[in-house]
Amino acid sequence: MDRAQADIQEILKNKELFLDLKDSAVLITGATGLIGSMLIRTILAANAKYSCGIKIIGQIRNTEKARAIYGEQYNDVEFVSDCHVKCDYIIHTASPTNSKFFIEHPVETIKSSIESIIKVLEIAKSNDASMVYLSSMEQYGIPYEPGQRMTEDKIGIIDHLNVRSSYSESKRLCECLCASYAAEYDVNVKIARLAQTFGAGVPLTDNRMPMQFARSVVEKTDIVLHTEGKSISNFVYLTDALTGILTTLIKGERGQAYNICNDKETKSVRKIAELVSNDVADGTIGVQTEKKGNMGYAPDVTMYLDSGKLRNLGWTAEIGMVEAYKRLIEYLGGE
Repeated sequence: MDRAQADIQEILKNKELFLDLKDSAVLITGATGLIGSMLIRTILAANAKYSCGIKIIGQIRNTEKARAIYGEQYNDVEFVSDCHVKCDYIIHTASPTNSKFFIEHPVETIKSSIESIIKVLEIAKSNDASMVYLSSMEQYGIPYEPGQRMTEDKIGIIDHLNVRSSYSESKRLCECLCASYAAEYDVNVKIARLAQTFGAGVPLTDNRMPMQFARSVVEKTDIVLHTEGKSISNFVYLTDALTGILTTLIKGERGQAYNICNDKETKSVRKIAELVSNDVADGTIGVQTEKKGNMGYAPDVTMYLDSGKLRNLGWTAEIGMVEAYKRLIEYLGGE
């Protein structure tokens, strides 16, 4: 069994999450992205294991990409390009995710975020569907107090004249739209604020920090930081992210936001690099600093996400950072 399949089987231990969706229709946007595709693969496995009878509708833009990702399972999902469909639940995962794209195409970043959330909220409204919107810890901005513990009722500073803020400001406005639809139209929408998420199933072309660090271990080369690594990274492994999203969808309160993170594993980027070097690679690789030009990184942020609100719904993060990187390395074919 490969690492992604092993992770799916682990998620299935949360049987009640899938039984709550029994015989329903679930629309998942961004079905070829990491979270969307792993959600779909997990629900397919739940249908097979627990006879849930969940109809899965996956919104895609590229049929060939979807066929490559799902293989023989492609025909077990109703893939659509237009998400105006009948459904009981919606998980809106579609979003730009590449930092370089944010600074090179800030207008497109904003337009795609806002236009898609309005479309999906209208679908939830017309279907009387329960919905979860995938937001990001970046919507918090820079805390007013460095090192602040961020619960869902707090907020920081975002420089709206910095084009890199096209992503974080879009997330804030999308959340405001969710809260507004909940208040004005009684749409049962909830918000999942994800910490940095990675795990088996991530595209091999992904070049974000976790993949860079994991490749360094596999290739036995030093980790290279392009900043001082002072920014605090709030993290959650993919399996915990998926159970958090489903918990938010099923148990979350209308119009409310929930942080999804591993509270016990909050470290600076440099500390993470050193942890991977020492505890994952057993000291066989080092950590270097090689600064470059504007690569689209978010400004240095020192904040600690608090997942207490979601934990009060019965969710907990299970996978620590060392184990997360070992799983990612296994997925990449490392030892």
